[in-house]
Amino acid sequence: MPIKSLAWSNSDKKSARVLFELAKKRDYTKLIHNIKNFSLEKEENVWDLKTYLNDQAKEFDTKYDYRYSMLPILFACYIEEGLLSDDELDIFSKSIKEHIQETVKFRAMISSLTD
Repeated sequence: MPIKSLAWSNSDKKSARVLFELAKKRDYTKLIHNIKNFSLEKEENVWDLKTYLNDQAKEFDTKYDYRYSMLPILFACYIEEGLLSDDELDIFSKSIKEHIQETVKFRAMISSLTD
C-alpha cells in the first residue's frame, strides 16, 4: 500500500482525538480488569504482576503515539483489537475513513500471509 499524505481537516483532527481517547479509555478499562483478576496468591506472583505491568506500559507507549502520520495504522489496530468499531469511523471525512479501512484490509491481508 503506497504511503500517501493525508489532509486532516480541523474536524478530522478533533474526531481523531475523540476516537483516540475513547480507544485508550477502553484499553485502560481492560487493563484494570486484568489487574484485578491477577493472581497474587504466591509471593512470586507480585513480580509476575510487575513484569506484566512493565510490558503493558511499553505496549501503551507504542499504541498511544498521537502523531497524525501514525493514526491510520493505530486506528486500524484499535479496530482489530475491538477497541473501536468500523461504525465509529463515520465521524471522519470520507478520505480519512477510507484510508483507515484500507489499512485494516491491508493489515488483515498481511496477517493472513503470516498465519
